[in-house]
Amino acid sequence: MKTTNPDLAEQINSACFTDAKAKVMAILVEILANLPDEAVQLLPKHSLTQWHNVSQNQIDALDDRYFDSEEGGDAEKAVASFIAARFLAAVKFWQTAANQFGLCEAAYEASFANEQNR
Repeated sequence: MKTTNPDLAEQINSACFTDAKAKVMAILVEILANLPDEAVQLLPKHSLTQWHNVSQNQIDALDDRYFDSEEGGDAEKAVASFIAARFLAAVKFWQTAANQFGLCEAAYEASFANEQNR
């Protein structure tokens, strides 16, 4: 995060944990609002309303779907799967963060979902 977005890393690291967690949540909500429909449809329905229930198995399944789509030559499906997997990984980092480092990891993963969406 310090190399990809040093300003955001500094904002997260210099804020108290509660404020930093709220900042990263706002980033995640903004990214979610702008995800393509194809990626949103791949997200578990509860992840949109219950962010505390994201599991590593869900992320792994989306990663597997991404690799299968890549190997199968389905670029659209691969991109949607990649975006959804990175977004869920960001949510997982956010939900399990015990300090600002974990929140930086969440923001870093979210940036991959957001960048791929452009």
